[in-house]
Amino acid sequence: MAVENTTWRNNVWLVWFYIVFPITVLIDLQEVIYPSSLLVPADAPLHFAYKAKQDYIAKFNDPIVQWSPETASGHDSWMGLFMHLEFFFLLPVMIYAMYKMGIRQKGTSGPDELLFFVYALYNALTTAVCIHDTFYWDKTIWADESQLWTLRSAYYAPFVFIPLLGAFDMGSRILSRFKAADAAAESKKAE
Repeated sequence: MAVENTTWRNNVWLVWFYIVFPITVLIDLQEVIYPSSLLVPADAPLHFAYKAKQDYIAKFNDPIVQWSPETASGHDSWMGLFMHLEFFFLLPVMIYAMYKMGIRQKGTSGPDELLFFVYALYNALTTAVCIHDTFYWDKTIWADESQLWTLRSAYYAPFVFIPLLGAFDMGSRILSRFKAADAAAESKKAE
């Protein structure tokens, strides 16, 4: 049976997943998951999420959040890939993590730590790509550099730096497992 790592850091991960999960399913993946009839009409059950996304778009005019296959026309074509990976990889990992660490209250095994390490690196890297893209947006639309700075630092940067901390955490756990396995192999060899 695999050794499970139970540490206070699992609770930090759980808080991260509990914060990011609703953002993912209610904002990021609106067009992927829900028909417009559940979002757009004022009396629709998920209209609050649609309105939150529209308010964000009105405030920041963020073309990444406005992306759709219809609006892509060669620009930001990578966003389609990112959205599909968010749906098929990130979302299942979040559900699994909340189940494993939250509902079952189990620690992390070696395979879990590798999965969460990849999850964290993927999150940080794709968000870094989005931040990088903001430096190439049309300056006539984005004349207010302070608003662009707010977008980068307050809305995008946490999704780079917090996952990087998570990757460091999971990487250190994996490294500890390697060291323990090496030490056990050395002691067995010495016998």
